[in-house]
Amino acid sequence: MLCTITCRAIASILAFLVGCAVFEIARPTDELRLPEPKSQILSISMQRRGCSDAEQKCPVFDVTFRSDGTCEFIGYANDEFIGKYEGEYNLEDFAYLADQVNKQGFFELPLEMPEGPLEETVAVEVITTNSAKRLTTQNWAGTPSGLRALQAVIEQQTYEVEWEEHP
Repeated sequence: MLCTITCRAIASILAFLVGCAVFEIARPTDELRLPEPKSQILSISMQRRGCSDAEQKCPVFDVTFRSDGTCEFIGYANDEFIGKYEGEYNLEDFAYLADQVNKQGFFELPLEMPEGPLEETVAVEVITTNSAKRLTTQNWAGTPSGLRALQAVIEQQTYEVEWEEHP
């Protein structure tokens, strides 16, 4: 009888060890897969074309902020800066802009904005290490609040840079 119990105990232990080995070999690969690298924002651009102001005196410009601390501004109309300008800014300001891109859900917004009256055209483009996304809006009322907030932050940063005219 002792031999029978011992054999059963040994068989149970061996079955347990074989089961553990099989589980380790056939374990789901999710745990073994390396996480995908998080994309890094390389540049943030905004193009502003016209506005809903009754006098149509809104600035018309293109601005680009790059992750290396350089930026470029091209003013076309209704601004004290007309022409091409270059500048440098604090990298913490770019980190703040990039943080706002993520906080305002820029990458989750649909590519098409709701139709509405053509009052103003503002395009925001974000280039990352993995992709690029550009959203264009035609009027303030149809622009999602997160995108409006992002546009306001980019415009504020635009006027805080000390621009130098590009020859």
